[in-house]
Amino acid sequence: MNQRTLFRLFTLLLIGSLFKYLWLAGYAHPVADDFCYAAKSRGASLWAWSHSEWMYWNGRYASNLLMAQGPLSWSADLLPGYRAVPIALMAFTFLGCWFLLRRITRHAFTTGQELLGALIFLVLYLNLMPDIGEGFYWYTGAITYQLGSILFLVHLGLLFGEQFKGIAVAIVFLLNVLLAVIIVGMDEIHMLLMVGLHLGRTGWLLWRHSNGVFSALVQFIAVCAGAALMYLAPGNAVRGAMFSDTHLLFHSLGMSALQAVRFIGIWVLSPALLALSALYVPVHHMLKKRCPEMLRVSPWIAAALPVLLVMACTFPAYWSTGLLGQHRTINVACIFFVPLWFLNLSLWLERKPLRKMAAMQLPPRMLGIGMLLAILSLNLTHNGFAAYVDLFGGRAANYDRVMLQREAQVRAAAQDPAIKVTFTRLTDPPRTLPHYEGRGPLSTWMIHCEARYFGAEESQVGMEEN
Repeated sequence: MNQRTLFRLFTLLLIGSLFKYLWLAGYAHPVADDFCYAAKSRGASLWAWSHSEWMYWNGRYASNLLMAQGPLSWSADLLPGYRAVPIALMAFTFLGCWFLLRRITRHAFTTGQELLGALIFLVLYLNLMPDIGEGFYWYTGAITYQLGSILFLVHLGLLFGEQFKGIAVAIVFLLNVLLAVIIVGMDEIHMLLMVGLHLGRTGWLLWRHSNGVFSALVQFIAVCAGAALMYLAPGNAVRGAMFSDTHLLFHSLGMSALQAVRFIGIWVLSPALLALSALYVPVHHMLKKRCPEMLRVSPWIAAALPVLLVMACTFPAYWSTGLLGQHRTINVACIFFVPLWFLNLSLWLERKPLRKMAAMQLPPRMLGIGMLLAILSLNLTHNGFAAYVDLFGGRAANYDRVMLQREAQVRAAAQDPAIKVTFTRLTDPPRTLPHYEGRGPLSTWMIHCEARYFGAEESQVGMEEN
């Protein structure tokens, strides 16, 4: 089998590996905050809603707008729109990665090769995500964090790569300022990453006396203004009052460093990442010839970036709550860890111990074995395996049945105040779809939010005892 046929087969198998994640979207249901935000924002203007959230809950001025206008407000039949969101976000993640790859490699590859690289990135990211349920299939978490990451990919693509010319320079500058303000307002993680990115970029341009210092300063000021609006929101204190042991600097830094070791270790030891890293060696050989400027980054700085990335994605949680209560923030670290890993691989392949490996050309047989191992790893480990278990083991279908039953019960209770609803506890919950019963009893506030959304009284709805 020649290389062209191998790559075509590899591409088809990657698309097949992606299909299960798209299929899972057909079982997604709104839970928890989805109902809370929809119920709270009903009938409120966007300004009144945003001001209320800023004053009494958080300063996320960008994502809060999307919470008020989510799929639960689009139609009385809420599921079609809700289930379309994860599919759209996967498509936009693919396009964002393709755009970034195309920009930073400066057309070193053909469009087909770029699209294949973006597809590999997407499937690998879906496999490695610490919490894929909250990352894609839960609207509140997906829009807040995943959409923020997609916009960040586009922003990076516009900032780096081949310089624009003519009127495009002004258009891209204005677009970058707008993106900077929006991304900062999505959540605290992207806020911190944006501050670090633009502080480093502006400082580097000033030190090198390079062109673009003025535009970099304007963007940095826009980022700082958005960050101030986020950080100074009175609602942060209201939310923080719900937790103890907050604002402990050394505890937050220490725990963030430990989480960096933990998650980077998990990702580096992933069979899927290791198999794709072996396949990347010939790609590095091509990049070295066509895009040598990528290899001018200090390998020591590049090696530090993944650690700083994970710390930046865990520090806000420890600082504001004292614990890392959920892993959707680590999804942000994961999406940027993947390209940083391959950047590090390229840089270290040019160092003396690994330089001979960089010149290796895999024969078709070895290339085929590497591709087979990559496909098997993407499908039989971590989220890939969990998705198959949920789909073919009946967990996703059972989850769908129970959630539909609950929705019908609450709708009926809204029509008849005499009806009392007791939710049947979800047994054998799915591993890839969002739920909270596996972590203990479903919190009362989650049940009450669903009751309010459908128009029932909170006293009408409860959960069966253990």
